[in-house]
Amino acid sequence: MLLAPFCRRWMFAVMMVMALTLPSLASEETLTILFTNDTHNRLQAFDDVNLKQNVGGIVRRTRYFDMMRKHNPRTLILDAGDAFQGTPLYNVYKGEPDLKAMSLAGYDAMTIGNHDLDDGIVNLRKHAQYTHFPLLCANLADAATGNLIFRPFQIFNVHGMKVAVIGFMSEHAWQAVAQANREPLKFMDPVPIAQRLVQELRPKVDLIIGLHHMGLEHDQAFAKQVPGIDIIIGGHSHTRLDKAILEPNGTSNGLGGTLIHQAYYMGVYVGRLDITYDQVARKITRHHSELVLLDQRFDQEPVRQLVDTYANQLGAELNTVIGESQDVMSAEGKYNGPFALGSLIADMIRAHGQTDVGILNTGGVRTDLGKGPITVGKIFEILPFDNALITLELQGKVLAEIVKINASRLRKSKNLQFSNLVYTLNKEGKVTAIQVGGKPLDPERWYTITTIDYVFAGNEDLPFQGARNVKTTGVLVRDMMIEHIRKAKQISAPKDVRLLRP
Repeated sequence: MLLAPFCRRWMFAVMMVMALTLPSLASEETLTILFTNDTHNRLQAFDDVNLKQNVGGIVRRTRYFDMMRKHNPRTLILDAGDAFQGTPLYNVYKGEPDLKAMSLAGYDAMTIGNHDLDDGIVNLRKHAQYTHFPLLCANLADAATGNLIFRPFQIFNVHGMKVAVIGFMSEHAWQAVAQANREPLKFMDPVPIAQRLVQELRPKVDLIIGLHHMGLEHDQAFAKQVPGIDIIIGGHSHTRLDKAILEPNGTSNGLGGTLIHQAYYMGVYVGRLDITYDQVARKITRHHSELVLLDQRFDQEPVRQLVDTYANQLGAELNTVIGESQDVMSAEGKYNGPFALGSLIADMIRAHGQTDVGILNTGGVRTDLGKGPITVGKIFEILPFDNALITLELQGKVLAEIVKINASRLRKSKNLQFSNLVYTLNKEGKVTAIQVGGKPLDPERWYTITTIDYVFAGNEDLPFQGARNVKTTGVLVRDMMIEHIRKAKQISAPKDVRLLRP
């Protein structure tokens, strides 16, 4: 039962009051964190022997990032290090294409992994100039000066949500760097640095993310020693975590601990973590995590994929050959008078309706028919409109008026193609004679006509006064033509003359 207008207005007012008096709901926002780790120079998709399919690649990764940012503009994209080393692309280009591609993909920050130092700090700094995002590490310094090599953290204002991202490397990862590449650098214990930074940043931001190249075991130990970090995005151990794990540490963030997530390696997956945060209560109220497999779903542009999906569904039917044309039938100059393809379709219309005359609007024929095989799709191109056949009876004097109007429009639009009707023009372009079935038109006789509903409905501005026995067949002119060609197997251009000029 429908509510009365007053009741609907009253309910709407109550709902608005409820919305205004529930700040905990209105203050909730969801941050989407997308991340990779240990991609190891896998910029191209590859065949994974374990998954037995083609996976990964920066192109698929970029398309997924774009899709997610459109879905939720409040998105951060992070990488937990070891973008370098793994394919010949690194051996030749030393990381340049990786950082360029990651910039184009829209990464917001990256921490430093041990393999990112495989050709030394000078090489990493050289290629870091290509990045549109910061490289973060709070515990690597210049051995000579003691100054940090990279920015320790970055505060992002993500559509009103303030998020601090701090970069760290573990000693385990540090020891994996070649001795010669470690000499210009100084490694510092990340724990006291993190404790100090968390204390400094906590009052300024809504969330703190540790972006780590440590390994899962070291991330878990770190979370216990440094409460106050809400999320750790990790790398180095190549761990596949299908869901984020919670390390309890008493953090007063609504979870009582730190969420830790890691996404395997080689860019097979993108990690996704959705954090719903109440900015009034300053608590995480909900979270969702998963790994997204970068497979062939992401190979095509969304619009192209959509179009191809529909086109492929039609492909088999549209490409079906239904017959053969023995002539080229052009639609060029079609408004000048009878033309072969128009005459052919008018003949088909008349034959289908079994009437004295067939009438087709010239504008309904949209393209040519070539010589050779004819497909269903070609008929759709010739007759794209969903016009249905109609039969009727029309007195000769009204039919003559239609022919005269048609003659006045030659070389213009809105003229007609006739079947079983021949008309003669004088030098002034006036109709001097009309024949139907080889006999002079009788003004008083009732002639049977087959045409299309579009024409009869007045869209060609033609008179059909006094028409009787009007019957709509429901058959589309396009379907009629397809069926006619299927039965005939071969068609050819009509050779008879339908317009006589001096």
